[in-house]
Amino acid sequence: MKQRLVILLCTVMVMVGFASTALAAGQNNLIGVVNVQYILQNYPGINDLVQQISNEKARLQENFDKQAQNMSADEKKSLSTQLSEQYAKFEQSKMEPVHNNIRKTILKVAKENNIENVVNSSAMVVGGKDLTKDVVDALKKK
Repeated sequence: MKQRLVILLCTVMVMVGFASTALAAGQNNLIGVVNVQYILQNYPGINDLVQQISNEKARLQENFDKQAQNMSADEKKSLSTQLSEQYAKFEQSKMEPVHNNIRKTILKVAKENNIENVVNSSAMVVGGKDLTKDVVDALKKK
């Protein structure tokens, strides 16, 4: 469940980045399509990263449980906020390089295919050249 939540959040973040590209698509240009969720699920080492993030969340929850035993409601709220911020920074530090690498690889594959615009497959109803397999293959070669 936690892994799916992390993957869903990551997918949404990447999709937002591609949405702006889709808006700039010219009428005469071929549009590339990628399944960002599939790419993320097949990213080399993603399971280890998800496990690290999950372990950090469990560690922070354990810290909260230990520290909050003798705290007032306001102190608990403050501690919860502090630990949530720590978790968010940790997650971002682990996932940001992944997102950047995926984005660079999509751009590289698109350029190799003479495609100027790429959208997430969930945003495309009909058409477009599917670059998903090429992106996954390129990521595995790195």
